[in-house]
Amino acid sequence: MIKNEKHLLNFIKSNIKTTSKDIIRSIGDDCAVIRISSKKYFVITTDTSLLGPHFTSDYTPFEIGYKCLATNLSDIAAMGCIPKYIFMAITLPSLDTEWIKNFYDGINELTSSYNIALIGGDTNRGPLSISIQVIGVNKNKILFRNGAKINDDIYVTGKVGCARAALYLKNKKKYSNEFKILKNYLHMPEPRINIGKDISDIANSCIDVSDGIAKDLSNLITSSNCGADVFINDIPTDSILNKVIPKNNFYEILIGGGEDYELCFTVPTKYRTKINKLSKKHEIKITKIGKVTKEKIRYFDDGKLIKFKFKGFDHFTK
Repeated sequence: MIKNEKHLLNFIKSNIKTTSKDIIRSIGDDCAVIRISSKKYFVITTDTSLLGPHFTSDYTPFEIGYKCLATNLSDIAAMGCIPKYIFMAITLPSLDTEWIKNFYDGINELTSSYNIALIGGDTNRGPLSISIQVIGVNKNKILFRNGAKINDDIYVTGKVGCARAALYLKNKKKYSNEFKILKNYLHMPEPRINIGKDISDIANSCIDVSDGIAKDLSNLITSSNCGADVFINDIPTDSILNKVIPKNNFYEILIGGGEDYELCFTVPTKYRTKINKLSKKHEIKITKIGKVTKEKIRYFDDGKLIKFKFKGFDHFTK
């Protein structure tokens, strides 16, 4: 019985050919990796964005365009690679010139920043849907989910939980000011392309946090056949969460909600000084939140072991 995303992927991998001699990594990571030459590789990812699960009617066309591409670029960042080309298939309910111009302004905000070329795609009429495929290349080592080593430090970029908190506060008039402050985390996440590229020579593993730290770190740690101790009080977030999020919702919003699009990665302890320098270079917090261990993923809050029931975002789980 296929009941969730994991079951669906397992079915696909069991029934469709997913490998060939030049495929270095197929289904199961942030990107597929195809060998071009002995030292060069294409890293490729694709995502579909829909009205409802990915953006809502209060998003501007600019924000929709920006976010649809940013979430794809985050996958390239997680591989430590550089985005070069995109394909886009867009389905539109009608041809609204002003909407289309603003949408592509949002796309252009990122293609201009990272020197990315749109080289093809498809257009259709129907309910709004945007599918983007990004092709990137490696400059240094490619990062995978399954490379974590015992005793590695676990880091996360930026702040997490803010996008989910914005969603939680969205329709609460009492917290309209707080929502306005957190809204950009949800509507316009910043893909960590440059940090991903800079950590690619020193990190052992990496994943982008799209479904929540709880689920994505679990995927990284499980793929690496390791465990982890994670310290919740060290996880970086906005101080607003501590003020307005009810205690019984706090953990789920902080690490179970998703849409952060930050990088979670593991690095040998000898590179702590290098990580601090990269944090200053990019003017982005890079916070150590735990350590890779031999087995089991454990969460601690002020030294107390905490157990959770939530598992992170899944399109097919209510």
